Amino acid sequence: MVNVNEISKGWVTIGHDKVVAALAQAMAADSVAHAYLIVGPRSVGKMTLALDVARMVNCTENSPPCGQCGQCRRITNELHADVQVIGLEQVGDGSGRTSTAIGIQQIREAKRDAGLRPYEGRSRVFIIDGVELMTEEASNSLLKVLEEPPDQVIFVLLVTDLESVLATIASRCRMLELRPLPASKIADELSRRFEADQELVNEVAQLSGGKLGWAIRVMESPELLESRSKQLDQVVAISQATLADRFDYANALAGQFARDRESVVQQLRLWLQWWRDALIVREGVSDFVTNLSRTDTLRRTAEVMSSAQIAEVIQRTEETIDLLERNVNPRLALEQLVLAVPSIPTKPVSQEIGT
Repeated sequence: MVNVNEISKGWVTIGHDKVVAALAQAMAADSVAHAYLIVGPRSVGKMTLALDVARMVNCTENSPPCGQCGQCRRITNELHADVQVIGLEQVGDGSGRTSTAIGIQQIREAKRDAGLRPYEGRSRVFIIDGVELMTEEASNSLLKVLEEPPDQVIFVLLVTDLESVLATIASRCRMLELRPLPASKIADELSRRFEADQELVNEVAQLSGGKLGWAIRVMESPELLESRSKQLDQVVAISQATLADRFDYANALAGQFARDRESVVQQLRLWLQWWRDALIVREGVSDFVTNLSRTDTLRRTAEVMSSAQIAEVIQRTEETIDLLERNVNPRLALEQLVLAVPSIPTKPVSQEIGT
């Protein structure tokens, strides 16, 4: 195994040292795979690693990736003719919506390009962002090219849920698993990149759930943290809302889901984070709370709800995310969720937070 301290400084990937070392070893031994399957949560660094692979196999220096040669720079600047990213595309109806699946036509075009010799580098690299989003036809089409991969071609498949990938596709790839990073590692990286108050850095690192990509986006765009705070206010308010207000909230989310599915799923993941914190406080282990600035509200919630009630809301939220991803009627699924939240007999959240 390549010593981590001897690895080129040109790698952009942070914190996933074992995976980087394995790739560097493969490159040094001329045993780079024709296909990689990078598995990990959203924003954990899958795309960053995929682009590192593209730079590694096309770099012109002795210790790839160097990050500075013409090949590395063109890939970093998204100008390289031999590196393609395939993902959800914008629907061509002028609505600004994105497609809900990666279709067979996208894979056919990639296969056609894979049959061509590299135009400016040593290897063509196709990065498929969201293998679980491929249609059945697209998956079967991809499988054929993975069974008989062309020379000088590498496929890098990104996925959040390994179980959603066809076993036949997974078996033809070398798997690289990325796990969430420790909050301390993320805080160190944020401190290195940004001149910011340490309290803010620690809060963002804690909220990130080990996802460096999310933490960097929040530090670059502070309004994202403000938006998250407002969404969290809504999550808290549901437990004190009237029946009519709960239905209004569910219907608003359902309408949003029709325009932007991922944003609604992310809001429900915020539900999971909030209620997980509430359960942690209820069980007396507050040191592991994620939403540190909301500890007082979490404590009041835990005082009037049992662990079983909180666990039930968590389970219902997980079920709702699954239903939405399986295209069940979003309004009905979300209405059932908001009705499952027990009422908390406390003063209105709006008075508490000054909104």
